[in-house]
Amino acid sequence: MNLSSCALALGLVVFSGAVLAGERPHLVKVADLPKWWVVAHADDAQVPPNGKNLTAPTCAAVSFRINRGGAIGDVKLEKIVPEGDLSQVAVSSIRALHYVAAAQNVGKDPVYTYQILLFNAPDVKANPGLFAEKQRIYDQCKLEDFKLPASLM
Repeated sequence: MNLSSCALALGLVVFSGAVLAGERPHLVKVADLPKWWVVAHADDAQVPPNGKNLTAPTCAAVSFRINRGGAIGDVKLEKIVPEGDLSQVAVSSIRALHYVAAAQNVGKDPVYTYQILLFNAPDVKANPGLFAEKQRIYDQCKLEDFKLPASLM
């Protein structure tokens, strides 16, 4: 291989890496995420031994990007109700996820989405009459105006 061929090959590798690194993810609604990516496994989240509102019924909305390989990035706590140290657990829980592409996501396209996590919510399997209360807690963390951050456009 001559010098100009090496330079061309190196240029293509650098260019393709730059394109992939700057690739704009699809904005995906919470309900549509399983059409794109599914959880392969989750590592343990980090839970503080004590703190503020650790036992209160809580919802947390955490946004994140799923890259082509299923790795998580750009994790951000968007909202937590009520405020407290479960925010650390919410972010840690999302960072602990590992995804694989869904059958429809043949190109393993990256996405930007969010999840709502519930902590200390009523157990509706044990008491179906508490469904409305669990839904009320969940609804507090819906992000109606969720969009791609400028850094990912």
